[in-house]
Order: sequence, then structure tokens, then C-alpha cells
Amino acid sequence: MTQPTTVSSTPAPKPSAPWRERTLERFVQHVRTVLSGVSAVAFVPDEASAERAVGWFANESLQDAMEASMSRLARGRALLLPRVEAWQAAPELMDAVTAELGVDRARRAWSAYRRASVIGCPVRGEFGTQLGTLIVASLDGRRRLGKAQLPTVEALADLAAISLERTDLLEAEGRRAREELRLKHAAEAISSSLDPAEVYVRVATHAATVTGATCALLTRLNARAGQVWTGATAGCPEELAARLSSLDSSSYGHVARTRTALVRSGADAAPLGSVMHAPIELGPRLYGVLTVGHEEPDRFGEDDLEVLVKLARSSAAAIANAIDFQRERHIARALTLGFVPESLPELRGYETGLLYAPAAGEATGGDVYGAWPVSGGDNVAILVGDVAGKGVETAALSAMVRFFIEARSWDTLSAGQVLEQANAMLLGRLPRDAFVTAFFGILSHDSLRYCNAGHLPPLLIRGDAACPLESHGLPLGVLDGQRYSSSELKFEHGDLVFAHTDGLIEARRAGEMYGSERLAQVVLAAARKHAPRELVRAVHEEVMEWADAISDDAVAFALRRSN
Repeated sequence: MTQPTTVSSTPAPKPSAPWRERTLERFVQHVRTVLSGVSAVAFVPDEASAERAVGWFANESLQDAMEASMSRLARGRALLLPRVEAWQAAPELMDAVTAELGVDRARRAWSAYRRASVIGCPVRGEFGTQLGTLIVASLDGRRRLGKAQLPTVEALADLAAISLERTDLLEAEGRRAREELRLKHAAEAISSSLDPAEVYVRVATHAATVTGATCALLTRLNARAGQVWTGATAGCPEELAARLSSLDSSSYGHVARTRTALVRSGADAAPLGSVMHAPIELGPRLYGVLTVGHEEPDRFGEDDLEVLVKLARSSAAAIANAIDFQRERHIARALTLGFVPESLPELRGYETGLLYAPAAGEATGGDVYGAWPVSGGDNVAILVGDVAGKGVETAALSAMVRFFIEARSWDTLSAGQVLEQANAMLLGRLPRDAFVTAFFGILSHDSLRYCNAGHLPPLLIRGDAACPLESHGLPLGVLDGQRYSSSELKFEHGDLVFAHTDGLIEARRAGEMYGSERLAQVVLAAARKHAPRELVRAVHEEVMEWADAISDDAVAFALRRSN
């Protein structure tokens, strides 16, 4: 059985949407089944449409003739021709066929076509819009198409309209679903980073992908100051980016001033054929403008602009998160490091090592640490602790804790008394759900007097043994009037004390925690090979290699008696 054929006329229109062509091809087959014996079935789209005609023809000559004359048969009302050559417009029809095919080919085509009977019925949508024309023809003189067949063809034309509109509706819903899925994936990829520069690159890249653009540009701007700078580009050379983002241009400047998205084509889109701009805004905050372009005119429509606007909106949230996170990171880093010296004070007769490793490279945790001279410089205070939580608020609390403990260490050499006084000051200042663990010690030439307020016990490495130091009470900020005792460690030559925060022991791999026992073995082995300065880094590297990731800040402090 001959299959339906997509036919063309002059000038050739743009290709039809594939889903409409498939629907029309199936429809042509159904018409052939209903009107058994016909010699041709064709659907001719409305002249304003960019679609091709779709049809089936019994022979090549009939196809040539009908292809050349379809536009004259497609009318706004039903057309019934019992015999083509008897039609009053037949001479004009023959002239059209001759002009299209040439004299010899037209003569053969007309010979097959002139005795045909033809019915043409407009295909109208639900609201009366003409979608095209259904044309059927018969070369069989015994089965001529006439008034008896006209109602059937009209009914088939109505079915064609229903099929096309239903197909368009389903395709529109499918297209929206696909667009939403692409936008969802783009939003997830964009928001997965908290580095503003990386977010800008991802926004530009996905803008080109979801819109089918050949270039994309994200610009940041200060409209009041008239400043524009490029955040990221995708397939957009520097010179082109500068022209597309000029505040003097009618399109970009309009978007920057009014925050109204727009699409431009042709001369209005120069230097490209098509351009779209969408503001990247979140509430009152304008983060920039998202621009995409293509070399072809009329490449983008209102539907494409809607997609770009949706992407710009979701991108604004990701950009806001990244910028706010970076701002918080800088504040937290300033608070975390503001009270901590770059290097430890010299401890005569001791070797020291200190490591602070923010989780994922971000200084946003609550670790408290440091060392400072006390009692005229004859002794050195040592502090390692942790404030529960992360972020700017926790970093601020950490700075406050460090300040209070250091301030109370100037007039007493009792580690327990220092923490008692710090606890009294913190009780009225810490949030209700916050607490502070702290190991605080005062080091003299041969001993360490220390107090541990709920912190992880430091390790004493002596010979081939690793033993935890004593603990003395609850964390700071938990109980009013808490009394803290203290202990004294008399150092022997080669003794090493290793204090740390929970970032090391809580590292995980496949759900398993690193743990204190494993850490003790690693510290013991490292103490045999490394000086304290290298030891703290070696231990951290060992934990990093073992773990999938370290989700908390880590502090490690090592102190060894060298003489």
C-alpha cells in the first residue's frame, strides 16, 4: 500500500512540526479507508501556516497536477467538482499547472487530472479558525465524487480539525513538561554551588542550553552608577558581550531600567539576528541581566522568553544564596581568626604544632583555639575548645569565648578558676541551646596545669602508650555555679600532648565514624616519626585520606617536651 507523502509547493514552506505531520499522515490513511476507491487524499495547510501539505496519490502524474493546483483548490468554503475540466476556472487551473511543471510535463499531468472528480472542504478549528483544506480526488469514472460523498468529506474535515487541535494541545503540554524538567535540572545544577563565579558560569551555560541560543551572557550592573560588568559568558566573545550589554542600547538599557524582559529580532537585535534579555531579580534586589542570542532572525518567540524569565528567577535565588554565603564566610573567617595569632608564642623547652582546617575550606565553625603568654611571660596558656554549631553566629560566640577565657587568665594560674569565671560570664550571654567544651591549660617549664570542661580528652603520648588526660566537669554555659578542679601533668623528656576537636574523630566513611581509638593509634605512630609541627598535618592528612569527607572544622594542637 502506498504511504502518504509530504508534498511541497512553490515557494517551499518551512518543515512542518513532526507531531502534526505524523497526525496528518495517519489521518490520510483513515480517509483512504473510509472513502474506498479514491485516487488522492491531501491536507493543504492554511496559507499563513509554515507547514507543508501532506497527501497520498495513486500515480505520479496526478500528484504533479494536484501539487501545482492545491492553492487554487484550497478555499474558505466547500468545493465540489464532478469533473475538473468542466469547472469554469479550469483554464486558470491548467495555466497554473503549466507554469509550475512546464509544457510537456503539464500535458501529461493534465491528461490524468482533467477527468478527475474533486471535493475540497475547509478544516476549521473550534473557534472557526481555518487550519487548512482536506482535498480528495477520484480518477474512476464509475466512482465519481459527488453530493452524496460531500457530507462524508465534511465530517472527515471536522475530525481532522479535532485531531490537529488535540495533537497541538498534547504537544504543548508535553513541551511545557519538557521545559519544566530542563529548568528543574538547570536550577539544581546552578544551586549546587555556593561560589558566585561558578554560579554565574552555570547560569550562562544553562541559559544557552534551555533556549537553544548560540551565545549567552550574564551581566552584573549598577544602574545608578552606569556600571556593567560581565559575570560569565557561554559562546559569547568579549566584543559581542560588550555590545549586547551596553546601557546605551535600546533593549539592554530598557531591561536594566525597567526590569522588563523582552525579545528582539532583525535590526532591533543587532549585532545578532535574535536576542532576549531577562532581569535576574529577587524581590527588590536586581542581581543582573541574563542575555541570550542567535544568528537567525525570528529565532525566539514569547514562549522562549518565558523560559528565559523562569530560569532568571530561579538563578536569582541561587546567586543570592552564593553571595550571602560568601559574605557570611568572610565575616565568620574574620571572627574565627581575629583573636588567633598567626603563630604560637615560643615555649622554651617545648616543640609545638597547630593546625586549623575549616570544613570544606570554609572558616564557619565554632572551634576555639590558641596560645598566649601569661604571668609576665613565664607561663603560656593553651586553649582548645568547641562551640556547638556553625555559621556567623557560632563564629561570633567562639570569638567571645576565646576573649573571655584569655581575659580571665591574666590574674590567676589556676586553670579551673579561669574556666569557672568564664562559665559565669557566658551563662547570661550564650543562647539557651548553646554550650562550650574547653580544654584549658597553663604551661610552665616542666608541667601543664589543666582543666577539661567537657571537651574531648587530649592524648598523652609517653613511650609506646597513648593515654587520655583527665576530665573535670560539664561544658561551659550549662550549669550556674559550676565548680572546676584541675590536674597537673609533670612532663618527662619526649612526652607529647595532642589536643583536638571533634572534626577529626567524627569524620566518616560509608557511615562509619573514624573514632577516638583509631585516632589514638595514628597519633602514636606519627609521634615516632614527626616533630609536632609536621605531626598535626600528618594526622589530618591520614584522616582525610580515610574519610569520604570531613563535615566539621578540625583543630589539632601538639606539644612535646624537648629537654
